[in-house]
Amino acid sequence: MRDALNDFIALSKDRAFVWGKNDCLTFTNDAWRAMYGLGWAEDWLGRYMLNGRPMRRKELKTEFGFSSFYDAVDARLTMVDHVPPLGALVTTKHCRRWVTGVAMGICTGTRAAFLDKDGIIFLSINDIDRAWTK
Repeated sequence: MRDALNDFIALSKDRAFVWGKNDCLTFTNDAWRAMYGLGWAEDWLGRYMLNGRPMRRKELKTEFGFSSFYDAVDARLTMVDHVPPLGALVTTKHCRRWVTGVAMGICTGTRAAFLDKDGIIFLSINDIDRAWTK
């Protein structure tokens, strides 16, 4: 798993943020696919865009049926209440936030990888707000 994640990050490190193609949902989903063979949100891909733009919060609630982003993730993954393990889906408010109010990333050990405007950035594990595993 570690090698698969490292290979994915190396291939993705300079890919700029593009809604619907390389955003935090596709980034984290692709990382999970590289590690586990299946993304964590395959059925969400493409459903959060409307006329070429990301849906607004109210539109997301209508489309997905959840009152919050955290409720949606909690319904499919197991929240971690301790130090996130390697490969966990994580969120932070310490870098550029998107429609959900947080940035999604992947735990790489003592740091987490997040997609920024021009590519991947790494934050300390101490900057993680929440984490989930399979």
